[in-house]
Amino acid sequence: MANKKQEEIIKEARRNYKIVFSSKEGAAVLADLENRTGIHNSTFDPDPYRSANLEGMRAVTLFIKSMLKEKKNG
Repeated sequence: MANKKQEEIIKEARRNYKIVFSSKEGAAVLADLENRTGIHNSTFDPDPYRSANLEGMRAVTLFIKSMLKEKKNG
């Protein structure tokens, strides 16, 4: 029973993400986040705290992009 409720919550969240980021403005924000959070770059830094911070920023954008992808069945 709890799984069905969780699945519905995730399904609604995915739908909301798609609504927000499918607009022209949303796409511009996502592109800006990709540039600012280093999604296409290495997050390595000799300072482990800076490296962790950079990876955390990158993870947010990766999460948003994962919410925009269609869920594969199976």
